[in-house]
Amino acid sequence: MATETGTWSERAASKWRALERMQVYQVPIVLGGAIAALVGVVALGPSLVTERILGISVARAVFLMLFGALGLIGYGVSKRNVRNGMIVAGIAAIALVAVAGTTVGLMTGALVLAGAIWGFVKSL
Repeated sequence: MATETGTWSERAASKWRALERMQVYQVPIVLGGAIAALVGVVALGPSLVTERILGISVARAVFLMLFGALGLIGYGVSKRNVRNGMIVAGIAAIALVAVAGTTVGLMTGALVLAGAIWGFVKSL
């Protein structure tokens, strides 16, 4: 395993180039997972101060972050093995819908689930 050398800007540019080569079915997974994780992070701070900012409790904000990150992990796995990555993303989507359960959880879970089903069917 070789170590990456180069400046920070070269490494950042190579990561953006990798996103350009993303398969179309991976876009909803990354988008849904990133939105869920971002909303969880944004909602966590205020919800620690007051329990119901944005209608999201502390536990649900943590679940949004956790399962959003799991959706992004599914994307990472799908770069190596599409079926396994889609299974991980599907589990994250179902967890977003069932456990996180807020409006954001339902919307991002549906988005991730659509991408996971699309990718799984495409891999058959």
